[in-house]
Amino acid sequence: MQSFTVPHDAVDPVGFTVSAQGLKFGLAMDLGYLPESVKFHMRGCQLMVLESNHDLDMLKVGPYPWSVKQRVMGRKGHLSNDLVGEFIVNDLDGGAQALILGHLSDHNNHPEIVRLVADAAIQRRGIGTRLIVAEPRKQSEVFVF
Repeated sequence: MQSFTVPHDAVDPVGFTVSAQGLKFGLAMDLGYLPESVKFHMRGCQLMVLESNHDLDMLKVGPYPWSVKQRVMGRKGHLSNDLVGEFIVNDLDGGAQALILGHLSDHNNHPEIVRLVADAAIQRRGIGTRLIVAEPRKQSEVFVF
């Protein structure tokens, strides 16, 4: 297991990769953007879990006070659907078998918006990575490699 720093407004936030039996799994949540160091650690993952926390338009008109909206949108806040889409198009390792997107905001996102943005990015990239949207309060499937 290897940990790495992620940009979030908490004390020592980290992401993780776990490698075993020729497989690599990566987890990065609670990060305001995807710096090169995070992209480096996520390379080579067959299974990757990232946050896709908010839709920018929903966040801007949502119920949070402006100070919280600024925090969420900031470089030490949370990843938007659009930032995840950019990552898929520009940086997702083409060998990733599955990408799980989670940590969706109850007030500022919707699973179908996440799915639409990420599916469009995967299609644009022309890769066969399977997309799974981990919905709040729902158990995901079990993954076997």
